[in-house]
Amino acid sequence: MNHVSISPALPHGRMPLKAAQHSHIVAAYDKAAVDTSLPPHTRAAFARKADWFRLLARVAAKRERAMLPIHAARKPQEATKDPFWFWGLLDREHVSVVGRAKRYASEVISREA
Repeated sequence: MNHVSISPALPHGRMPLKAAQHSHIVAAYDKAAVDTSLPPHTRAAFARKADWFRLLARVAAKRERAMLPIHAARKPQEATKDPFWFWGLLDREHVSVVGRAKRYASEVISREA
């Protein structure tokens, strides 16, 4: 039996199958479902199992697609332009004050990100 949980960390140590793995299982059950050497009730059972695993493959594929933005957000991003470029246009007498304010604002932004 296939054990699938929505939580990423399974308490019982079993890992959920990926969509491709479910598809391989579907192919095996489909092959058994059309095998004429098996009795009809056995072929029907294999066909039901193939349908079940087809459903699980769709769910796993949807879950994998939902996880893509999370992994993409973890990739390092390109360096952004300095959001405080306009402070360079201020009066040069206040350079130390502007520098401190700029460092503080950058720290606040980096803590929130």
